[in-house]
Amino acid sequence: MKTLLAAIVFVGLAVILLGVNIFFFHRPFPNGEISTNPEMQKRGIKCAKQEEMELLARQKGEKLCDGNFSDACTSCALYDIEKH
Repeated sequence: MKTLLAAIVFVGLAVILLGVNIFFFHRPFPNGEISTNPEMQKRGIKCAKQEEMELLARQKGEKLCDGNFSDACTSCALYDIEKH
């Protein structure tokens, strides 16, 4: 019983300490989405879907995706959110 109580206290303390910025300072949760994270965009890191579309377009000699194929493309940086 002591071990279970200690584990619950430890996990609760870890959650509170890891969430200090979010819970107490109301800062936004860090953006981990590859296609919308400005730091990843600066470094040239792209999502797999975007890289795949670029490679296919280059192989076929076509224009790159304009991001307006369907709602399935919403996670890609090429998707124009303002139009939808």
